[in-house]
Amino acid sequence: MRKKFPLSIYKKTLLNRLLKNYALILASLILVGMVSIGMNTYWQAMGRGKATTQEAVDMLSRSINDKNLQGKTMLNGLTDNQDKINSLNRYMGSDISEYLNYTYDEQLKTGNYLFLPSQVKNFYTTYENIESIIMVLNNYEGYYLSTNENKGGMKAKGTPDLEDKFYLSYPMIHPVTLEVFGSFYVEFSKQEMLSSLMHLTTFDGLSAYVFSETGYQLLAYTEVTKQMDQQLIQKRMKETSELPIQSLMKKNLLEHLETVGGFNILVTISKEKIVKAVLGDLRILIVGGGVLILILLYLLYRTFTKYSHQVDIIMDSMALVTQGDLNTRIDEKMTQFELKELSTGINTMLDNIEQYIADIYKLEIKQQDAHMRALQSQISPHFLYNTLEYIRMYALSEGSEELADVVYAFSTLLRNNTDQAKTTTLEKELSFCEKYVYLYQMRYPDRIAYHFEIDDALRGLVLPKFSIQPLIENYFVHGIDFSRNDNAISVKAKVVGKRVEIMIRDNGKGISGQKLSLIQEKLKQQTIELHDSIGLQNVNERLRAYFSPTFLMQVVSNEPSGLTIILSFEKEQKDEL
Repeated sequence: MRKKFPLSIYKKTLLNRLLKNYALILASLILVGMVSIGMNTYWQAMGRGKATTQEAVDMLSRSINDKNLQGKTMLNGLTDNQDKINSLNRYMGSDISEYLNYTYDEQLKTGNYLFLPSQVKNFYTTYENIESIIMVLNNYEGYYLSTNENKGGMKAKGTPDLEDKFYLSYPMIHPVTLEVFGSFYVEFSKQEMLSSLMHLTTFDGLSAYVFSETGYQLLAYTEVTKQMDQQLIQKRMKETSELPIQSLMKKNLLEHLETVGGFNILVTISKEKIVKAVLGDLRILIVGGGVLILILLYLLYRTFTKYSHQVDIIMDSMALVTQGDLNTRIDEKMTQFELKELSTGINTMLDNIEQYIADIYKLEIKQQDAHMRALQSQISPHFLYNTLEYIRMYALSEGSEELADVVYAFSTLLRNNTDQAKTTTLEKELSFCEKYVYLYQMRYPDRIAYHFEIDDALRGLVLPKFSIQPLIENYFVHGIDFSRNDNAISVKAKVVGKRVEIMIRDNGKGISGQKLSLIQEKLKQQTIELHDSIGLQNVNERLRAYFSPTFLMQVVSNEPSGLTIILSFEKEQKDEL
């Protein structure tokens, strides 16, 4: 029974004092941190801006180099030998039906199928970021155009439109004569690079520009609303084909790279945007820090006060327990979180202690009762043995030898059952089983026959008591047919090689094939659960524990009826348990 108790004298706990000191230290650290952060925020912001520009340049450089390599690979795939160049010329100089016949004839001659639309389609499969492919041959009017909508391509008139698109261009050079016979253009998707730049942005104000080696603007990305820098770059590139690096560095963090392929990459971040972002962060830091300190002190005061009150409740309870009141329990409704778990644990411990005291008291009573029963068990069997011996002697004196034999067999069974020994010899076990069968034979004369046979070398073999009797009992409980006159059971124990084999065989009712399969399967398992075969289960587990790992039990059906149970194990004498 739980009861309420008054608060104890433990008002100023060590935890309470420590938590108050912690609140003061934490507030001081917040102030110092705010000052340090304010001093370093600007330089850290500039460093992040510089790192962002460098990362943007590296990202654009890798992306352009990859695309440049893809473009060269595609061009090489179309012009790396004379047959492919002939196929290009034939495509541009003839209609599609003639070109199909040409490619078919060439395939028959050389074994290579050089159909230009199929080659170009493969590029779209290999490189997913291609938007279009253009080829202009010097000796032909018009140009070849392939797009995502028409991957096979077609011949178009006029000149290709390259404005506001991310095109990489390559001269088409004859591999033998080194003569330039056309131009090859590949349009790549801008969205991939633009998305990467958006994810790189740490501050508003990132701008990125990519120019080809001829000064053509391939890419322009900016987050600045004012277009002055972009206008300055475009103007200077048109006039001098050079980037205004020095002018841009005055107002921007800047990174510039000229790649091996001749591409100019320029990335800038506006210093004005960085300063504004830093000032905004500092304002939030100062205001937020002050509010945080006030809220923290208030919450700590409320939390610590409530926490200390709960600790006081637990300590009051422990004080009453130390005074000997084991019925005291902590009111778990008054505690929370880890203190609630602690209270539950203490209450459980007190309940267990109370239960242990009760169990010890009950155990002492049971122990006294056990002593009494032990005395009774020493008297009762001795009385029964003397009584049965008197009956047997009286039967002999009256000339009833058969009744005397029955009484003697029953007395032997009773003495074996009350014997406290855990092991016996195989000869004694079979002798006990033989008397068990003999009693059944006396009850049902002329209906049961039995035969027990044991090798002389196995008579002294030690094994657990009642290892074979339950198997014989199983036969009389489940297998025997008392309406027949030819019921028979035999037990043979012999040495086969290095193993001992004990065979119990009968001609009883037997069991169904399904049930036999189930028993055989479960006998192979480590843990046996033969709920319908308690005798088998008991014997198997006990002998397996005694002779393991050499012990094996087998159950097979006889023809035409009955069962055979075979127990086998290596012949190894063990000490008595």
